Amino acid sequence: MKSFSELTGKEKSIEWLRWICVPPAAVLASLAPRIVVSLVISPAVARLRGTPAMPVSDFSRYFLARIFTIVVGAAFVIAGAKTVPRFRFATAVVLAVGWILYSLTSHVLVHLGRGTPHYTDFVIAGAGAAGGAVYIFYSEKSKGRRH
Repeated sequence: MKSFSELTGKEKSIEWLRWICVPPAAVLASLAPRIVVSLVISPAVARLRGTPAMPVSDFSRYFLARIFTIVVGAAFVIAGAKTVPRFRFATAVVLAVGWILYSLTSHVLVHLGRGTPHYTDFVIAGAGAAGGAVYIFYSEKSKGRRH
């Protein structure tokens, strides 16, 4: 890959555009699982008025929410890092740190009655973001890229 100074004007503008698209791509990727889940689950949980509600299992109440948290964090990091033209792993680390700070704010600092569920959600969100960065590291390593 050519250095930035060796690129033509058109190539430079495309590269700048890709860098500008990193935050929107990361945010849209973190919203995509929410949209998919809302489309898939809403018909499944829709019920007629007067029919008894099905009891919510511990699996769907606890574990599915945690799995969803991991997927959202990983999607945020992976989509943002795959958007950039170079320095994907460094971008993945920056995005992962940003997601972890966001999770710290939303799961721990905002809730006045701090407790184990909030700390658990924070750790799981951080693990999802770190997993996304690890995925980018190994995908770039397998392609033999240094950046």
